[in-house]
This record gives sequence, structure tokens and C-alpha cells, in this order.
Amino acid sequence: MKKEGQITTFLGKDAALDGKLKFHGTIEIAGHFKGEISSKGSLIVGEGGMVEASVHTASVFTSGEIHGDIIAEQMVKIHTTGKIFGSIKAPAMVIDEGGIFEGHSLIHQANETDKKLSAVTGPDMHYSDPSPSLGTIHGVVTGEPHQAHGTINDVFADMERGEKAVPIKYAKITATCRGVVKKTTRTDASGYYKFTDLEDGEWKLKFKAKGYEKEESMVKISGGGEYEENFE
Repeated sequence: MKKEGQITTFLGKDAALDGKLKFHGTIEIAGHFKGEISSKGSLIVGEGGMVEASVHTASVFTSGEIHGDIIAEQMVKIHTTGKIFGSIKAPAMVIDEGGIFEGHSLIHQANETDKKLSAVTGPDMHYSDPSPSLGTIHGVVTGEPHQAHGTINDVFADMERGEKAVPIKYAKITATCRGVVKKTTRTDASGYYKFTDLEDGEWKLKFKAKGYEKEESMVKISGGGEYEENFE
């Protein structure tokens, strides 16, 4: 796992800036920034910090709050007190327990150098993409939290009510292939989750949310394609 680098620039808690921010190395924002952030370095948002911006950096680590779309060339990590509201595009995303992510994520393989056309014939160019077909797993998580029952009558009362399951928002979903955790995401406000760019193999999905039973499911990907797996 990538470590947070040595801080070269610091925006204090009492500071507030608007505009376009470009920097080298690692910056930590403990105050309030609004605008655009672009760098080949790393962005750290400290606890209590607030960023309202589009972000394009090597890595993002947050213990504070970020509102905006994020593109990270290496990874995004949300610490226990961290919150991100927006879209994330990165090769890896880690959410510590307690961290919050609301939005859509695209977890992809790290960019390689530009690929050349594999073949050119006649006046028209034809090329084939050497990348293997990758799969997508998506679905919705619904359920009801556990409740302690004082008497057997309470159990029957719950059964008679027949309450419908509701979407579970911000649930943590991990996808593991060959015993290695490859992907981590959280459901959005509607209980929806999605993993993309999954290689062929058997993927074990694990669902975890406070107040709900943990669940696991297996999805076998072969030749790419889309697979729907709901947790109910």
C-alpha cells in the first residue's frame, strides 16, 4: 500500500483559498479550498479540512471532506473520519471502517505507455486492442437491520408486519480474486454498487454494514461481460 508522502506544502485550519492549485510533492489541506487541484504529487486532506474542487493528482488521502470529481493516477484512500462526495477514477481505492463515500467509482488498471496500432493495411487503418476483455459486477444491497426480540410475540409481530427490505446505503463491498483483495467500494444512497475492469476468475464478494449480517457471494467471470449480483 502506498504511504502518504512527506508534506511539502500546508494549508492551515484557518486558511481559505479559491482558485486553481498546482503544486509539486505533497500538500496537506487542513483549511478550506474551493476550485481546481492539479498535480503529479499527492493530496492530503486533514481532519476538519474541506475541499470543494475537481482533483487530478497522483494520490488522494483524506481524513476530512471532499466534494468533487477525483482522478488519481495511483490510489485514493478514505480514512476513518474521511468523506468523499463525487466520482472517483483510480487504479485502487481503500476505505477505512467509518469512512464515507457517496458517488460512483471507476477502479481501473494503472495506465501504461501509449499503445501503438497493431496493424495498418492499405489506405484504411485497422488495429486490434491487445487488452483482454474485462468484466463488470454490479447490483443492489437491501435488507433490514437486526433487532432484539423481547418475547416470542415480538417475533410474530414482526412477521405479520411483513416490512419490505430497504436499500442499504454506504455498505462496504469487497471483491477478492485468488485470495487477494482487488477492489473495495461502498453502495450509494440507493444501495447500488459497481465493480469494473475485473479479470477472468472466481470473484468472492463480501458485504459488510453496521447492524446487518455479513454476507458473501461468488461470481465467476469468463470472457468479460456484465454480471448482476444482488444482496438481499
